[in-house]
Amino acid sequence: MSAPVMHRKPLGTRRALHKRVTLDGAEFDICRPTLGEKMDVLSASRAAGEMGDNRQPVDEAAGMMMIARIAACCLYFPGTATRVFTAEDVPAVKNEPWLEEVQGELALAFAGPTLETAKGNSETTPS
Repeated sequence: MSAPVMHRKPLGTRRALHKRVTLDGAEFDICRPTLGEKMDVLSASRAAGEMGDNRQPVDEAAGMMMIARIAACCLYFPGTATRVFTAEDVPAVKNEPWLEEVQGELALAFAGPTLETAKGNSETTPS
């Protein structure tokens, strides 16, 4: 009798790496979130009253909370599928000094690659 076939569900897989950063002397990965994770961040911001109908933060404090939510969504321990923060950490993350240093990279990772970046060097070279 042969052993039963075991199938692995592809859940909790690693996200695409955007950039590795050093925060307070330790390395972390900023990864691109999935569409579902982006929707979770946007839904949490809407539920907290931080986002207007125009999908923009209602004020500066709401903008900082949005960046903190993105950090919680996109920051992983290097080379793993393990997030550094949970949703409960967002208020504390908002006050961290390193957040300002990496907010641009977090926003880029959250937005995803632009059309130009995605195209890369795919245009034909003149001969």
